[in-house]
Amino acid sequence: MIIYATKQTVDRYGIKMPENFQDPIMRQIVLDVYNCEKKDRLLEWGAKLFYFDRRKCIQICHFASKLTVVLVDIKKADLESVGELVARYLIDIYSDNKRMTNLLKRFFEEHPLVCFAKLTDRKIISAMNRFQSIYLEDGYRLYDFIEDGILKTINLNRKINKEYLVSDKIDGKTKYYYPAKRFEELLINYYK
Repeated sequence: MIIYATKQTVDRYGIKMPENFQDPIMRQIVLDVYNCEKKDRLLEWGAKLFYFDRRKCIQICHFASKLTVVLVDIKKADLESVGELVARYLIDIYSDNKRMTNLLKRFFEEHPLVCFAKLTDRKIISAMNRFQSIYLEDGYRLYDFIEDGILKTINLNRKINKEYLVSDKIDGKTKYYYPAKRFEELLINYYK
């Protein structure tokens, strides 16, 4: 899995790019993952930093489906577990769908490593900017998900992907869909 981060996200977290690893073994592993998985939109995600209540948060947006996972209060040390966090939220989003949870487990077993790269895909940058300003209201929408002083990120991520309508050009036509449904279709087709 490749997570392409915006320049601001790379700078704030000090994210190492695949070619910048000092350890030659680690650099080769990361470069192999990057070279093998790039240009496969099912394996590519965008990452964009935003702030909520002075805490660093990251939205992770899937290239092919625009399925989005919002991670809250992510520190530099937490970057190592971003892939695991995304996997946990995806398993939760599809927890009522046994077929999808099985496919997701298989998917993450086949693609267990996560590497970061610089985000240059303007379409995804635009989608993340729109999502942040319209749906997240630049972070203020997260207040709606606080219950008894606790931010319910599970509810947030379910609602985002099952109720937020997005559009994309598919086969030359603009189509509207819910990200969770689109991701499900893509993953099922991937394993046919």
